Amino acid sequence: AGYYEGDEFQPGTKVNIEEEFAKLCREKRFIVREFKFDPSQSSRSAMALEQLQVEVDGMRTGLTRWCKTHYGEAFVAWMHIKVIRVFAESVLRYGLPVDFTAVLYKVAHGKDPMLTKSLDKALGSEDTSGADDEEGGEEYHDFVLLKFDP
Repeated sequence: AGYYEGDEFQPGTKVNIEEEFAKLCREKRFIVREFKFDPSQSSRSAMALEQLQVEVDGMRTGLTRWCKTHYGEAFVAWMHIKVIRVFAESVLRYGLPVDFTAVLYKVAHGKDPMLTKSLDKALGSEDTSGADDEEGGEEYHDFVLLKFDP
């Protein structure tokens, strides 16, 4: 550091704070490393970053295409599992004949309890106090109820 006296520059004393800075950094558990700027390495890093970005964009396009193709198949398989579960519970738990009717309801957000209460009243016994008792982590009703949240 220096200063000007009139138009003339007066050099000051050279202060070396590098050692003190490194010591303080080590106390705070930081590592100080030597760095030398190399413009050719900088340009190589920029080109490598650009190449990797192009590669990632290509992979993302392929992944998006794959997901769009296979989403329908996964959704159909999920619905098939739900139908198998409805069939198994209806026949095995309730003893229905194999030619029963299954119904799928689309319920507005937050209206699930109202629909369940209405179905309990219409299809179940008049005493619905036991419908909300949880035994084994499931609600029991006089009908098969499977919730579906895609």
